[in-house]
Amino acid sequence: MLAELEPRGGALTREDLERYEPIGRDPTRVSYRGREILTNPPPNAGGTLLAMAMALLEEAPGEPDEVALAYIMEVVQARRTPEFVSKLGSTTHISVLDGEGRACSVTCTNGEGSGVWIPGTGIHVNNIMGEEDLNPLGFFAFPPGRRMPSMMAPTVVTNPTHPSGVELVLGSAGSNRIRSAILQTIVGVIDRGLSIRDAVNAPRLHFEAGIVFTEPGIDNHLLRTAGRTVQPFRRTNVFFGGVQAVERDPATGTLTGAGDPRRGGAVVAA
Repeated sequence: MLAELEPRGGALTREDLERYEPIGRDPTRVSYRGREILTNPPPNAGGTLLAMAMALLEEAPGEPDEVALAYIMEVVQARRTPEFVSKLGSTTHISVLDGEGRACSVTCTNGEGSGVWIPGTGIHVNNIMGEEDLNPLGFFAFPPGRRMPSMMAPTVVTNPTHPSGVELVLGSAGSNRIRSAILQTIVGVIDRGLSIRDAVNAPRLHFEAGIVFTEPGIDNHLLRTAGRTVQPFRRTNVFFGGVQAVERDPATGTLTGAGDPRRGGAVVAA
């Protein structure tokens, strides 16, 4: 990797690689409708903001509509201040759940990618140091050694009524839309009683920069009546994330997978 990058002016050094160590962390936990949601902890940003959104929704009884979801997204987005970021240290997600209830949720990313492949390794070098979403305070603002924030939020929903304890395993690609995609999928299953496939396929909205972006099927009139600026899409779109999920039926133990058609998602049973 160094031999390939150094002649190109790459900033990565041997010392960087030698000093890096993975850190195991306890997940962020939040209660929701009698379940417990486990997701990515700080220095990750996506899991923390998702947990905030679930906690706020927990305080409001009943099924949240489009206006309520947009409001929650706005409140959570406002928490991503410079102070918040300073404390936080092309994406693919895989969700796995087996017959004994063992769950695994993994998100990996190259950002948009750098266009550089390391010969003989299959490694596509990322562009994370130059990705605007991960550098909200400006490029080169993080000191050397700082764990960068991320929107990736692999998530597990546990339910005490399930024999294995696990009800849902899910996660998403989609940069800033990761947390809103996961939020709406969980709401679809738990609050609206949808199957995991229908929850993943259901129309989505996303709030950012004062605008509510919507897919067909979202009640835009309701949002505009509530004073929201709406930017509708003509069809479902890759912009709104790519949730990959597995659901376990509490009565039968049957596992059902859902691959998001927005990003070419797929389901494999083994």
